[in-house]
Amino acid sequence: MMHEASLVKSLLEQVDRLAAEHAAVAVEEVRVRIGPLSGVEPMLVSLAFERLAPAGANLVVEEVPLTARCRDCCKLFELKQFRFHCSYCESSDVDVIEGDVFMLESITIRRVEPLEAVP
Repeated sequence: MMHEASLVKSLLEQVDRLAAEHAAVAVEEVRVRIGPLSGVEPMLVSLAFERLAPAGANLVVEEVPLTARCRDCCKLFELKQFRFHCSYCESSDVDVIEGDVFMLESITIRRVEPLEAVP
């Protein structure tokens, strides 16, 4: 969990910078994408987020499937059980195109809107 805790600390630093740039008074939601080849365990990220994030901030984790393209038949397919063979032609000449990420997708913030002058 130490690995995920340090990743969440870095993530929250990025979120704080973005929130400050946009004059946020609170961060309501943080969305991340996590793929199976990222080396990051989604459940441990959620636990670390609960411990380290400011009160009221929600974490939404999108688990990204491991997707590849076959160099022989050019088809896209989802890799199952880390079996790096094309599910159409059984070629092992494949490129991973998605599923190796741990990244911030978006944040939802609350801002205080300036009061309008009453004439």
